[in-house]
Amino acid sequence: MPSPYAGTCMCGQIQFRLNAEPITLYACHCTDCQRRSGGALLLSMWVHRDSLEVLDGTPKLVSSIANDGRERKNKVCPACEVRLWSEPVNRPKLAILRPGLLHQAKDFTPIAHQFVRSALPWFVFPEGVKLYETSPEDPTELVRLWRQASAAHPDGRDT
Repeated sequence: MPSPYAGTCMCGQIQFRLNAEPITLYACHCTDCQRRSGGALLLSMWVHRDSLEVLDGTPKLVSSIANDGRERKNKVCPACEVRLWSEPVNRPKLAILRPGLLHQAKDFTPIAHQFVRSALPWFVFPEGVKLYETSPEDPTELVRLWRQASAAHPDGRDT
């Protein structure tokens, strides 16, 4: 099923919709992402910022400084404090959505795993997925891989 894709925060106060296909989806195993997620990895779905439409509620903008000194801006639910998406300061047209918030989350599969050198030892990587010790030298490679996977699955998802 092609876009739009509906999503919500944990408590349901924020309802939103992604009105276009994702640009890419990957998993990051760096220690920062493990801490941010409280788990083994963090999924990042790049989307066009203007394709996100808030249908109900008003996300709160939260700003912080990352370990590398960069400013991070995140939209969060003011009630349950779930991070909905980040808005990279250096990429004003991009948002990085947390795909687990989409009602169809199970229909999306990451095309790559990065910072596998930091992966927890018990994590098992799926067969055939691209692995990066750190991150790709050119981040557009993640976009190319997503397009290749989308071409192999005309509905744009790996189901």
